[in-house]
Order: sequence, then structure tokens, then C-alpha cells
Amino acid sequence: MVRSTLRIIFLISIFLVSAESATLKELVKSQAEISPNISIFIKNLSTNEVIISHRANKRMIPASNQKIITTLTSLDLLGQEFKFSTYIFLFDKIDENGLYSGDIYIDSRGDPSLSSSKLKKAANYFKKKGLKIIQGNIVINDTYFESPKYNKNWKNSWKGSYWAPYISSIAVDNNLYKSGDTLLLTDNPLYLLGVKFKKILRSKGIAFNGNIVLKEIPIKDKFAAFKILYEINSSPLSELVYIVNKDSDNLYAEHLFKKLSAHYMRTEGSWIDSQKITRRFLTGKVKLNPKAFNLDDGSGLSKYNKITTKSIAKLLEYATKQDYFEVFYNSLPIAGKDGTLLKRFKNKPLYLNLRAKTGYIKGVSSLSGFFKGKDNETYVFSIIVNNYNYSIRSFIDRLLSKIYYY
Repeated sequence: MVRSTLRIIFLISIFLVSAESATLKELVKSQAEISPNISIFIKNLSTNEVIISHRANKRMIPASNQKIITTLTSLDLLGQEFKFSTYIFLFDKIDENGLYSGDIYIDSRGDPSLSSSKLKKAANYFKKKGLKIIQGNIVINDTYFESPKYNKNWKNSWKGSYWAPYISSIAVDNNLYKSGDTLLLTDNPLYLLGVKFKKILRSKGIAFNGNIVLKEIPIKDKFAAFKILYEINSSPLSELVYIVNKDSDNLYAEHLFKKLSAHYMRTEGSWIDSQKITRRFLTGKVKLNPKAFNLDDGSGLSKYNKITTKSIAKLLEYATKQDYFEVFYNSLPIAGKDGTLLKRFKNKPLYLNLRAKTGYIKGVSSLSGFFKGKDNETYVFSIIVNNYNYSIRSFIDRLLSKIYYY
């Protein structure tokens, strides 16, 4: 009798699991009829079971899910404590009257987070050193990142939009400046830096009537014996990654991306060279199939970025085993609470449970990340839709909620 009872319970449990799987498949099938260009990969990391794999090997345009690649590559290769540095220096002495007869240099090294408040501290430093008059120019290094400043594969109609920024070897105040009461985006970040620093010097009582010159800084001046140097450091990479993912910040993402090649190849940071470094990380460390993705930029604005949902999920799973995972995980928006998920997933069981990176450009919607099931099991997922003309948010909510109870 006991054996018969156990057999019945066993058969019922198999039936319930099969029914639940069928329900998930039906839900995906129904959505796929509406949006045929949808790709889904969902895996239970606690049991290693693949829950759904629908067109998971199809390369898709990821939109801002590209930032998952950029931030994890940066954390892995540069380290979570890495900081951008900017150097401002004089290459000669200041005389007893406070006169400096040479140029003042700004050696820009890719920092996306430089602010006017940090420039004011620099000006105060030189003032304390006795500086009163600068007879030369403000010379800013323009060779650390390549030109052009605007990615050739971004739409020209996006120029001037804050989310499609010009990428130079520095950004001050997010490349924004005021014209009257209007906040504008510069198309020449280095020149904007020079203008702002000139105003700050004058506000501190340091006379300056020279020009703003963008060029390579001579080696002889970099290593001058009497150099007076001030160093500005960014926040650690752990904090910059938080901005990239929580706010889906394209400016920071592209600076991180180009920094990879400038840092490792010791040449001008470029989109092409950073593609090579990132590809090496994805194929060498993460063990992704090189045919499963294509890289073009760091933010996801380019339509030439392509990757499979299975590859994104594999990258996310790789991250869970690294010492920087907590930093990355905390940088992902929390469902219903903050970042780009502030207004989504307001109901249980995903509310405050799911953490994921969103992605959107015209015709593309993506979401990839993690959530916990009812038994506290960890799920990794990636869902991308290309060529869609409607919202898939309700579908994603229903699908992941069902898997929560799986």
C-alpha cells in the first residue's frame, strides 16, 4: 500500500512538472507568434538546469545590454579599485612675483567623471604655490583617445542628444554647459574643459589671457625637472560601473570601453582596438563562441553589436564566480526600486527580487540579469526582442513570475 501511494505521488509530481513546463512553452510560443524575432535563455544556476532556450543561439542586437559586456570586461581586466587619473602641471618654476611664463598642461587620460569642483581644487593648489599670472596657453593632450569623437555607426540624427555623447579623452561635468538657462551638450569635450578651467583660474585671481590649445604634450615638458604637478583621481571603477548600469550611462560606458585599449595597448584608445581586447576576454576567459557575438561600441547604441542570449547568460554566470561579482550585482537596477527598473516589476514575486540590465533602442528591447525562485534558487536570464513594435514588458513579467514558482 505504501509503495502504491509513493508511486502515485511520484507520478503526480512528474505530471505537475510536465504541466508547468508545458505552460511555460505555451507562453513562449504564444509570444513568439506575435514577435517572431525573440530570443530567450533562462537557467537555474542552483541546479544547473536550463529552463527555457528559445532561439538562444540567434545573434541579436542587445541595445544597452552591451553595457554588461563593457562593465564586466573592465572589472575583470582593470580591477574594481582602478581609478582614472588626470594630470595638470607647470613645466617650469613660478617666479617671486607669481609669474609663470610657460604653458599650463592638462594630461587627459580618459576620465568620464571630471567635475568643475575638482578643477577648482586644482586651481587652489597652484594658487597656494604662488601662481598669479600665466603668460602661456592651456595645452590639453588630445592624443589619448582617437578621433572622431562620434562613433561612425551611431545615427547622425542623435548628435546633440545627451544619450549619444561625443567621446574624447576626458569629460567634464558630463560634457554639459549652460548657455543662458539652457543646458547643452558639447561636441568638443576637450575645448570645453579648457574654457571651464580658464574661467576657474580667473575666478581664483590667476590672470590668464592665452589660448586653449589641443595637441600632444611634448615629452620634454612631461619630464621637466621643475614640474609642479597636481593629480586628479576619479572614484574607483566599482563606483563608475554603478553609474553605467544603474543609469544606463552611455558616456561612462564608452569611456570605459576606450580606456581598455589606451591602457593595455599604449596607443590612442579606439573602438576597434577595444573590440579586440574585449573579444579576447570573452573568448579566452568566458569561453564564448567567437561566432556568437560581434562588438562595435561599449554602450549599445550601435546596431552592429550582436550577441546571443545564451552568451549573455554564460557571461553573467561567469561573473558569479569572480571576486568582483558583488560590485557588479549591486550595480544592476533593482526591480521596482531604482535605476532603469524604477517603474517596472512593482508586484511580487519579482518586486525587489530581480536585478537586471535593461536595453532599448528603436526596434530593440532587452533585459538580462538574475532573480531568486521561491526556494531561494538563483536564476540567470537573458531576453532580447528585435524588430518589435509593442511593449513586451507584461510578457516578461508573466514568464519570470511563472518560473519563480517553477
